[in-house]
Amino acid sequence: MKNGLLKLRTAAAVAAVMLTFYAAAPAYSSFSDCVTMVSYGAESSVKVISSAGCGEEMHAEWSAVSGASGYNVYVDGKQIDSMLIRQYKGFMRADAVGLKAGSHTMKIVPVTSGREDVSKAAETRADVYALDRSGFGFVNGSSSGAYNEDGTLKSDALVVYVTNANKDSVTASIDATGKGAEVLTGVQNIILGYKKGKEKRPLNIRFIGNITDPEVLTKGDLMVDSVTAGCTIEGIGSDTVFNGFGLVMKNCSNVEVRNIGFMNCNSNEGDDCGLQQKNNHIWVHNCDFFYGDAGSDADQAKGDGALDTKTSAYVTHSYNHFWDNGKCNLQGMKSESTENYITYHHNWYDHSDSRHPRIRTCSVHCYNNYFDGNAKYGVGVTMGASCFVENNYFRNCRYPMLISMQGSDSITGGTFSGEAGGIIKSFGNIMEGQKAFTAYQQNSTEFDAYEASSRNEKIGADVIAKSGGTAYNNFDTSEIMYKYTPDKAEDVPAIVTARAGRVDGGDFSWKFDNAVDDEAYAVNKELKAALTAYKESIIAVGSGFRDDDTPAPAVTTTAAATTTTATATATTVTSTASAAATTTAEAAENGVAGDANGDGIIDMSDAVLIMQSLANPDKYKISAENALNADVDQRGNGITTSDALAIQKYLLGLIKALPEA
Repeated sequence: MKNGLLKLRTAAAVAAVMLTFYAAAPAYSSFSDCVTMVSYGAESSVKVISSAGCGEEMHAEWSAVSGASGYNVYVDGKQIDSMLIRQYKGFMRADAVGLKAGSHTMKIVPVTSGREDVSKAAETRADVYALDRSGFGFVNGSSSGAYNEDGTLKSDALVVYVTNANKDSVTASIDATGKGAEVLTGVQNIILGYKKGKEKRPLNIRFIGNITDPEVLTKGDLMVDSVTAGCTIEGIGSDTVFNGFGLVMKNCSNVEVRNIGFMNCNSNEGDDCGLQQKNNHIWVHNCDFFYGDAGSDADQAKGDGALDTKTSAYVTHSYNHFWDNGKCNLQGMKSESTENYITYHHNWYDHSDSRHPRIRTCSVHCYNNYFDGNAKYGVGVTMGASCFVENNYFRNCRYPMLISMQGSDSITGGTFSGEAGGIIKSFGNIMEGQKAFTAYQQNSTEFDAYEASSRNEKIGADVIAKSGGTAYNNFDTSEIMYKYTPDKAEDVPAIVTARAGRVDGGDFSWKFDNAVDDEAYAVNKELKAALTAYKESIIAVGSGFRDDDTPAPAVTTTAAATTTTATATATTVTSTASAAATTTAEAAENGVAGDANGDGIIDMSDAVLIMQSLANPDKYKISAENALNADVDQRGNGITTSDALAIQKYLLGLIKALPEA
């Protein structure tokens, strides 16, 4: 496990790389899904280690200032809430949420003896992108919860900050009964205060850190019941986890769930995240779904469902990361209709086994998902369901698409308990390494999907399921369908692995062994042990900060999917870099060039140490021996910011050797 901001994520495929180099320091470059700036102000006591802009949020990390009792942080001149500032071992961090797409400036001001010390402040800038509000969750309504469609917080929203320390004592004044405001205590009671629909203010619950079971839950889960005022339940930063319990929604409208890791959920109490009944306009996105505890049923060894949806309509599930889950997405029970419209897009099914999704009756659009080594099957339809499977990438997914009681499902011996079939329309997908796939055009009876000639092709009524005899309902070419622009299937692995899951990919790191994990559907014991042992690294939230001389963690990179924005004074270089960017010292021209910290490896920590040493030479020192290694640009001119840039260029494959000629 690593801190998420300091961990750069591995792209699944070779990515086109564009770096922007400024004529003078600081260096500005973007990696993976976040734009990262490493900047140091030599005259400032606040030393910014790194900053990044992601989906409608930006964050920065900096070294603690000696003697500072706190910090005031401003974004574009407006102060953010103190609870968005945390202390970790070796650094401070602030996350500003609710930002429009565009460039934003964060100013960090230390507070000493109750007063701001502007002379010791620092500023940093980051570019923020808009979240992808696509899919049925945004048809005939909104699923943005407490936020506006441009990503900003609604002006009248009630914001509640929840940590593991205050989850049972946090309070909010809410009109729960229509008789006037009353103070409710505990996160579950605050949410239940919206059940009668009397409180009209949107509700924004912001969770911070590793949250274990609150004292008050509803049947073991955090219940969002009959909330219709607009509600966002989100994690702050890269390390918010619901550890041991799940989240359930029922009878809700306009609810957003984002940036939460679901871990070690008690399977006897239900799913990690469940849409139980009569919900509409729900958006679950950018979450990480890990193992739950084993349940009593044989198919619950890895936990119950990760993200299940039942009797709900106008739902979007997007940019989620599923980590070897056994059952990802049950879509429908046995009382749905074809008007239950659902979208799954840009999800990363990372060695998960099945149900991606498993659909009963509903009308479902699955596009731009990455099926990455799935031991059982991808998309499955039963009971008259219609599913449009478009521009997905299936890598070693055993059976990419299944229709109950026919085609490849017959090879499996029957996957869906003998339920009648439905119809899948397939277009633009890439499949590699599958055991079987049969198109209607190959066998009009024993087929897995109808392979369309275009996105807009309507399937005739003569294409029917072998069991049940239902036809495709062509929802995707009807007036109910939304506007969207799918990514090319070949680009899906790189896009999805860069942006799915929590901010910065979250604070939990795990590398699967494709040679084993593509085929295995048993519990990965090492992964399970790591999840069970998970602990947070936050020292303080909002206040109670203390002096900390611990060096900031070194920045390392194992990925090189890079995009940047150029400026008028910048020189733009475009090239292609492989997914793995960590390079050993032996790969350098003289065996040590670039190894500024002397650890035998050339990586981003060397570039960061150079920048740190220039900004604060008393604290960050480079030995005389390693100084020669660090001097890789115009060798002999001493260590400058250009040396750090040269190392970044080398790691990204823009230059082939160090020192740079």
